[in-house]
Amino acid sequence: MEGFDIRTLALTNLFLSVLLGLGSIVFSRIDTSFRSFRQLGSGYFLFALGFVLIGLRAYVSDFFSIIIANALIVAGFSILIMGILKFLDYPTQHCKNVTLTLIFLLISSFLYFTYINNNASLRIIIISAVIAAQCFFSSYKIMRHKEKLYRLFTRFLGYAFLFCGLVFSLRVYITATSPLVNNFMEAGSIHAMSLVAQQLVVITSCFTLSWSASQKLVHKLAIQATIDPLTQVYNRRAMEEFAEKEILRAQRNKSHLAIILMDIDLFKQVNDNYGHQVGDKVLQEFALRLKNSLRQYDTLARYGGEEFLLLLPNTEAEIAITIAEKLRNTIAQPVFELNISPPLSVTASFGVACVQGDKINWQQLVGFADNAMYHVKANGRNKVQLHSADIHPLKTNDLLI
Repeated sequence: MEGFDIRTLALTNLFLSVLLGLGSIVFSRIDTSFRSFRQLGSGYFLFALGFVLIGLRAYVSDFFSIIIANALIVAGFSILIMGILKFLDYPTQHCKNVTLTLIFLLISSFLYFTYINNNASLRIIIISAVIAAQCFFSSYKIMRHKEKLYRLFTRFLGYAFLFCGLVFSLRVYITATSPLVNNFMEAGSIHAMSLVAQQLVVITSCFTLSWSASQKLVHKLAIQATIDPLTQVYNRRAMEEFAEKEILRAQRNKSHLAIILMDIDLFKQVNDNYGHQVGDKVLQEFALRLKNSLRQYDTLARYGGEEFLLLLPNTEAEIAITIAEKLRNTIAQPVFELNISPPLSVTASFGVACVQGDKINWQQLVGFADNAMYHVKANGRNKVQLHSADIHPLKTNDLLI
């Protein structure tokens, strides 16, 4: 490539690798889920060291500028790939074993074709074939990844690896069908193009994974803002957002909207008698039993300490009562598996409210269910109660959005 000799491109790769390596190490400290960026940084630094030795071809021995330099580049490429696979939640142990084997074979063959049968063309063919195989493997794994959150970014990276693999494959063919290369630093344009392809992979891998990681962090923070960390159901804030949408739908369609408010009976005694750790386990088991009994379009949230709320779209009062009874029986099943003595059984009180009309006030609807639930608690607990004023259209002058 006219205007860019191989030494210049090698030094460009050096600066890029150092810069992106430092950036990756810093980025890995942002969040524990980004630890794979340490591997990316390590791979970039090995790239950099390999390109340093290539750039010093006229000033250091062949052992360092040829054998060690190419081994470092293959190792850096392998570690970079493992960092990408780790970020995408692929296992990497097999890659480690393959990398060690590749480096051993590469060093052995380069020793032979440097000191016993000096042949630069065969060295180029070997290193190009190895890197092409690595690129095709990476492209295949990346393109197969199903995660929708950052598929757009990783697909771009997969195409960059594919392009690099094609360039190195072409380099193998051209080198094998051309006269022997006497001086790699003065070789033809395909060799310079291979370094450009490596630059593309280095740059693309850093930026696409950084973008993907940022998306991952945003998604993680969004989950933390809407999911109760103990029970792994929605929190109150998320429930109220869902409720707003369902209210608008119910108003538009003039359909029923039901809720079930439930409270664990005598939960304070559980904490007092068994401790808060057991209380937490009771909440987790309670939520799990509820989740496993829901319809696909129902929404469950932890609404308070030991209070849970179930939103039932397009559900009439009779069906809501049936669902509440099913849940009550599910909760009252024999012992919660908590490995404590004496065994612990748990019940809950359920309040049901249902509305239909042009205007629906969420807080009043919750108040209806809350009144029904506390009526149950005042009359023996472990029952289902429907609010007596629920089954009629709501009056506009009583309810405001």
